[in-house]
Parts: sequence; structure tokens; C-alpha cells
Amino acid sequence: MANAGHCVFCTGSCSCQSDQYLRDVCWYQCPRCGSYLVDAFLERQLQDDPQKAFMLACLVQEKNLCRESKIYAVLDDRMPPPEEHFSKHSILYWHVSQLLAEFPKPAEFIDRALVRLAGMTRHPMDTVEQSTDDASFSLFCPPENLPTFVTYLKDSGLVGGAASANDEVNLTITPAGWNRIDQLSRSGKASKQAFVAMWFANEMADIYDKGIKPAIDESGFEPRQMSFVQHNNKICDEIVAEIRKSRFIVADFSAGQCRKCDECEHEADCKDKVRPRGGVYFEAGFAMGLGIPVIWTVRKDQIDDVHFDTRQYNHIVYDSAEDLRKKLHNRIAATIR
Repeated sequence: MANAGHCVFCTGSCSCQSDQYLRDVCWYQCPRCGSYLVDAFLERQLQDDPQKAFMLACLVQEKNLCRESKIYAVLDDRMPPPEEHFSKHSILYWHVSQLLAEFPKPAEFIDRALVRLAGMTRHPMDTVEQSTDDASFSLFCPPENLPTFVTYLKDSGLVGGAASANDEVNLTITPAGWNRIDQLSRSGKASKQAFVAMWFANEMADIYDKGIKPAIDESGFEPRQMSFVQHNNKICDEIVAEIRKSRFIVADFSAGQCRKCDECEHEADCKDKVRPRGGVYFEAGFAMGLGIPVIWTVRKDQIDDVHFDTRQYNHIVYDSAEDLRKKLHNRIAATIR
């Protein structure tokens, strides 16, 4: 039975109850932050750390989880996720450090605030009207700093409007603000494009057509694989340009295997059965250098053949296109805002 309580993130009024399937986990339903699960240990931490709770509230609200009516979970880093239960009930999850890593750095606050405001408008001339409490979460700015931040945005020529006397904030993005948002969309920070780096081979067709592409489509992004792009430039230049324009990349490290192993006397000791795709490693590394998120994937039977320099990253390990589609969709939803 649900009880009245307070959201562990935004501290607003909400309902809460113990989860009937998971021990030491509570289920909250908050008008701002949506429906979520949180473990008891993290809940106690956030009670003692209001700044961390505020940051998490900004991030989960940015992901529009409330509007999409999805259930999600935020877990203490030491708590292993109950994968089977989460998968069965389509529950997205983050460990707390993973989510907090997405909070904007000081130089990113203005751009993130603009992109968030743009997502709340339907027309360029719309005015976003919010209470100061709601606006503080939208703009990643604590309430005590909000009037100064809004004034700064206005003085920069990016928005019009300011905090009003009746405890509301009314903001309209200016033409200069929309130009900045357009620049961000071209640079990848607000782009809807997802670059796909993978081995181009007939045996990988289903992995892309039934796994990677539908997962990206279902997540609201547009997949871009170079084999489907028409261009007149050098392929390497075009790849670099497309990665720069992408919000994230999916790098699949599945590769071809040596065709002579079955008849080779050194087959038992061979360490080169799988022939890695150098282009995929380059594209993933280039994206990381630009600060563009990389989602790492590999076929289950080749996880031990991934190069040791990249094995430390959390690869999605799959055994079929459908398995990849589900796992990739969940990873995108959980890690790409």
C-alpha cells in the first residue's frame, strides 16, 4: 500500500512503498521525477547530501522520464542490479556515479540549459513558464542562484524574460539562443544522429538491420552508417565529419575470423583467430577524444578477443540481433540524455 512521502531527489510530495519483489528497495511516484526505484542505502545517503539529491533530480527530469511514463531505478554503486527483474518489467537503471557523471561542468551549464528549454517548447516564440522550484531543476541551478543565472542568460542575449515577483520564471529563447542551439545540434551535443562503427560484411547485415538500427530508431535517434551515406569526399574525411555531428556512436567490435584455422597446425595456440577491425577502434577512439559517448558492443563468442586496451569498457555482449536490440535500446535510454 502506497504511503505519503517525499521524493528522495527533488524532495517534493509523492507516494512511496516498499517494492514487493526486491528487498531494501522502495518505489516512488513523483509528479516531477516520475516513477522510480531506489535502494535504502542510497536513500539514506541522499538524505544527508541534498546537493547530490538536487543533481540527480536535474538529471532524471532532463531525461523526460515523467513524460514517457517509464519506470527507472537509481542504485548505489555497490548494489548489483537485479537484471532479470528489471528486464522483465522494462525498468531502466543507473548506478549513482554513472548518472552523476552526466551533470554539466561549469562551462556546459548555459548550453545544457538552452537545450533543455528548447525541449520544452513547441514553437520558437513560446515562453516557458515555471515556478522557481521547477526552473531550478530545468536549468541545473540551485534556487538561491537562479535569479543571477537567469539574468546572466538574458544579458548574454540567449533568452528574454526573468524571474518575476510572484515566484515564477518566464523565459523565451531569442534568435541568438536558437542559433546557438543550431550550432550545438551540428556539433553533436544536441544532435539526433547516432554514428554506427562496425564491420561491413554480409554476415553482419541482420545485426545492423534487426539489432542496431531498430534500437537506435526506438530510442528517438537517427542511425548513420557509412555504407548508407552518399558522398563525394574521401571516406576517412567523411567519417570524421559524421562522428563530429553525432550525439553518440555505437561501436561493434565483432569481426571476421581466420579461414585457415581448421587446417592449421598452430590452431590450438593461435592468438589471432579473430581479425579485429582497425577502423572501428579508430572511430571509437576519435569519438572519445571529442567527448562523444561510445556504446561498446561485441558478439558473445568474441568478447575475449577484444583488445585489452578497450576491454575495460562495459561492452554489451549479445548472442543474436534481437538480444542486441533489447540491450542496446536499454543502454541508450540509460546513458544518453
